[in-house]
Amino acid sequence: MSLPILCLDFDGVIHDYRKGWQDGSIYGELTDGFALWAEIARKYFKLIVHSSRCSEPEGLAAVQQWLADRGLDWLEVSPTKPPAFLTIDDRALLFSGRWDHFNPAMLRNFRPW
Repeated sequence: MSLPILCLDFDGVIHDYRKGWQDGSIYGELTDGFALWAEIARKYFKLIVHSSRCSEPEGLAAVQQWLADRGLDWLEVSPTKPPAFLTIDDRALLFSGRWDHFNPAMLRNFRPW
């Protein structure tokens, strides 16, 4: 039986992304608790990491290497967004079927954690 896919954004979710994009290099650390959480979650889901960085081969390789350097080389990294059961992303909103819940002026004020 295959596990449902849980898509994980990279920057701001796995990688702490404390300094923003800068020059595109991956400079930060794991977000607190991610490694332990991922070990548990992999029993319930197929974890796939997705990032806009991965649209270029160099970015894909950089994310894979960064994860491998932290003992997380078992995580699959995808250059495309997978058909996920669920996605965890620091820059996303849950669509509940109503566009009137998304005031464009309010959306401009959004700030990730």
